[in-house]
Amino acid sequence: MLRSSLGFHTMTLSLLMETRTVRSLIRDFKKYSRDTGLVQIYRDGKNKIFIRYYREDKGIVWSIRSNNWDINFQSYMVEATINPKILAGIHDYITAATYEDMDAAITNFNLEAKRISPILETFDCYSLKRVDYCINFCIDELIAGISPEQIMNLIRRSDIPSRFKEWTTYDPVSHRKKSRPGSFYLINPSVNINCYSKYMQMMERSQENREKGYPPIPQETLDVSKNIIRFEVQCKYHKMYILSQRAEESGNYDKNKYKSLLSHETCNEVINYYYKKTIGRSGWYTLADAVRMVKSCNYNSQKEKRLIDALNIINQLRSVARAKECYHGQDLETFKRTLNDLSSINVNPVTIPKEWGYRHIPNLLYTYYDKKQKEEMQKQWMEEYLNRGYGSYNKKFGCLSG
Repeated sequence: MLRSSLGFHTMTLSLLMETRTVRSLIRDFKKYSRDTGLVQIYRDGKNKIFIRYYREDKGIVWSIRSNNWDINFQSYMVEATINPKILAGIHDYITAATYEDMDAAITNFNLEAKRISPILETFDCYSLKRVDYCINFCIDELIAGISPEQIMNLIRRSDIPSRFKEWTTYDPVSHRKKSRPGSFYLINPSVNINCYSKYMQMMERSQENREKGYPPIPQETLDVSKNIIRFEVQCKYHKMYILSQRAEESGNYDKNKYKSLLSHETCNEVINYYYKKTIGRSGWYTLADAVRMVKSCNYNSQKEKRLIDALNIINQLRSVARAKECYHGQDLETFKRTLNDLSSINVNPVTIPKEWGYRHIPNLLYTYYDKKQKEEMQKQWMEEYLNRGYGSYNKKFGCLSG
């Protein structure tokens, strides 16, 4: 079974409440905390109330904040951020959750909400405010011989689409803002794109657990994460609203529309769109091979030179985004058109460093789809074998018994 997986990993549900109801809910949370000792209640700097379980084995974090949408009506938003795998009782921090995990997750969500307070109602009463769609690439099963660090090196050289910017934080050593070394994190008001080493992320979380007095992440879990790169699309409220409207137009009138928003089709569509928008449609080639592919298209000399010049400057600056910063006005539009031209002939503008010794590294997403399709075919064949008997299986697939 593939360790690579596509789906989602966390989501945030929201429920609108009046002030009087929220006061009763906070009393119920405090009583639950006194009776069970399971949760801690605290406020952040903006007076937002958080309710967290002392251990992260429940898969839920509750929060309550003031809702400022209508100045004439004081209300609050109760939010529940859930990890469906953990909530379903599957303590797997690596594999993405899928639609099939939701039945158990919803059952346990409703049970936990009922234990705390009837005011929390049930899963169906909440709206889906945010979903973090993701695909986990297990590098050693998709591409032999390549390390996750090398793949992240290539990904961090990718394009930054318009209306996105790279997330940076202040580095006290260099005295300037820098991106995190183990991730490629792009943000905009409605969608964040984050591609990162799962191992580095879990090492940081394990250290945070130690500092807070919680048990560190087990070593066997850390070991499993070593070859995992996660490509994550965090769809925030505005994006979820658009997806919800589309689901409603297709006939889904449920409040949270999770059956549409968490379907395999939606997960695939979101991941596909943003992966191609940033990392690209093709795999990676050396600069020499990318130039050969351009020349094989027999473009006129002007267009050929334009494409090859773009490959050279991206190679020199080691980043599509940094190369793009060199252009302005009409020249920038020409450079963007050049990137589209390269994509149309399956040439990734990011090229493999010559010293690595690889001429081609295939597209991770398409490699995953190919292997997933083969796995599903093998599963189908095995089911055919078990359901219809060995004789009918041999007849259908042309197998010979020894």
